[in-house]
Amino acid sequence: MQSESIHTLQDTLYWRYAVRRFSNKQVSDETLTEILNNTRLSASSYGLQPYKIIVIKDHTLKNQLVEYSFGQNKVADNSHLLVFAADMSCITTMIDNHTQRYSLYNDLSDERLISIKNSMLDALSSLTTDKQYKWASEQAYIALSTLLISAASLQIDTCPIGGIEHQEYDRILDLDGLQLKTVIACPIGYRHPFDYSALRYKIRRPLNELVLGMEL
Repeated sequence: MQSESIHTLQDTLYWRYAVRRFSNKQVSDETLTEILNNTRLSASSYGLQPYKIIVIKDHTLKNQLVEYSFGQNKVADNSHLLVFAADMSCITTMIDNHTQRYSLYNDLSDERLISIKNSMLDALSSLTTDKQYKWASEQAYIALSTLLISAASLQIDTCPIGGIEHQEYDRILDLDGLQLKTVIACPIGYRHPFDYSALRYKIRRPLNELVLGMEL
């Protein structure tokens, strides 16, 4: 599908694919900011967004990560490498900050605000470290999906990469000191003209195999 034919969301989804080889063309700061701002508006459990998006442009740093990405050169050869990381900081503090921000933009009684805060605390404050990582990772994946669609709508290419050594990413990016843990990487940029994966037809399961409970 040629870029000029993108008019609808479905066109955008057909146009998007997991790029195997990026060109040297750089995504502008303005375009990257737009993509990230759209991602900021992604759905999230309680609106808490328990993750960070790390933007890496330094080629030396990206090259260090190739070894821990099963040798995938596209981890280094791209415009920017984005790493989604789970926020492993104190959940109570996270909730306090969110409800304070929420109260600035919503006219709620103190009682209602306390009720909202307590419902979050009841659901999340007792999570173990492993369960907090799982929960935060699930939210990061939702945001990643928003990022993929946002980027494609601007004709920016991506390739989510889950096949990475998470602990090595944490070490190289010094994430422990930031109370973060790697979830998934996603290089972005522009497809190389000789990336023949772009010519392959997108294969997905038929709707009647994917969806249950409807006659299709």
